[in-house]
Amino acid sequence: MRKTVAALMDQVAADKIPVLNKKYLFHSRYEKVKSLLREPSAENVLMSLTSQMSGKELNALFNNPVHKLPSYFDSRELKPEHYSILSYMMAVDYQTYLLDDILQKVDRAGMSVSLEGREPFLDHRIIEWAARLPMDYKYNKGSKKFILKQIVHKYIPETMMARPKMGFGIPISTWLQNDLKPFVDMYFDEQFILKQGIFNNGVIQKIKHSFYHGKIERAEKVWYILMFQMWYDKWINNN
Repeated sequence: MRKTVAALMDQVAADKIPVLNKKYLFHSRYEKVKSLLREPSAENVLMSLTSQMSGKELNALFNNPVHKLPSYFDSRELKPEHYSILSYMMAVDYQTYLLDDILQKVDRAGMSVSLEGREPFLDHRIIEWAARLPMDYKYNKGSKKFILKQIVHKYIPETMMARPKMGFGIPISTWLQNDLKPFVDMYFDEQFILKQGIFNNGVIQKIKHSFYHGKIERAEKVWYILMFQMWYDKWINNN
């Protein structure tokens, strides 16, 4: 049943889903839900949430087999008696998403205006203490960061804290359909792909075609491939 639903979602573009298509980051999440439906294992949850392509999709994308390198996603540091899927996801986030993504963005943004940012919850003693808290202190009946919110409500009105999350997502699909389209046409060009010899041309053209014919949930896939192509063209092709 799950695979059938995922197959149906493949046939219906995210932009055609009423109401939800207006939600923040819905198009990207729509694509990731398909991966979860196809393989809902605990190990696949975090990988599906943080990746745009599954291992199967990556192997189809390249001409040669893809060999997965070990990473923190393979960590087995958590003892069985302390393991839960949420604990695992938080532990991996500490070692990947936090330092490789979020903190880098904060540091670059701050340094661009000579501002030294100091994130308050990075002391290892706080992290270690928080990691040992009962899970319902962190995620309680759908409420995230539960204990932190309860403390903050003493100082900041709850109405302010209860607002929907407002992220800083960039309009990738709009850029790719307009200003960056010439780059997509260049680096996804069939002759360029065949000469390069790295990617499966049929899969590349299918991703590009589906994106430009309504499936804007494929924008991130196009974006990542484009970034690789531009890097490859500058640093490999020209050397």
